[in-house]
Amino acid sequence: MVLNVLATTRELERARVDGARLAVTEERLRFSRDLHDVFGRTLSAVALKAELGARQAEAGRPEAAATMREVQAIATDALAEVRDVVRGYRAADLAAEVAGARALLESAGVRVSTTTAATLPAPVSRAFGWVVREAATNVLRHSDATDAGIAVHRDGVGATLTVTNDRPRPGRPDAAGSGLAGLAERLAEVGGSLHAEQRDGSFVLTATVDAATLARLEVAEEGA
Repeated sequence: MVLNVLATTRELERARVDGARLAVTEERLRFSRDLHDVFGRTLSAVALKAELGARQAEAGRPEAAATMREVQAIATDALAEVRDVVRGYRAADLAAEVAGARALLESAGVRVSTTTAATLPAPVSRAFGWVVREAATNVLRHSDATDAGIAVHRDGVGATLTVTNDRPRPGRPDAAGSGLAGLAERLAEVGGSLHAEQRDGSFVLTATVDAATLARLEVAEEGA
């Protein structure tokens, strides 16, 4: 009897330790993923605006001061995002991310079309927001795009987010690296999937969540 109690106690202690280790590992993964997804676009925007400001200053153009103030504003916002990531509060709002992506890409001379009228459950909207953020960063890093598109569509089959650009640089569809892997993980958490391909000379990134999953998430929201 005593031996059984001791054995059970040891098993419970091992389970507690394993659970604690798993929680720490998951938090580290979350932190790493959030840092990558949040600051990829922020640093791209800083680099883009700083380069523009330097060119304006060299040419003696008065707009240089305003451009550098924009860099300062982006850096200030980044500090707030750092705090949110550390606290675990950072979330991506789809509408805000689409607006931010459009502003960033247009400032780089890329024409952007958007279609985002679909209504989605909050977890899917957040996951799609992260996809838009990373995709916009990758357009700047891995393409020479002149046109890009962001479209969200929902029908009886499910919800689809598609981000395209017309001039990807040569390489595999997954050449953007670990950013796409992190996005796939975010989508998997809400029952979705991610697919990247080069099609007819364009790069196409597609995130999908099926109708059954959308319905389940909406029922959960109504019951919350």
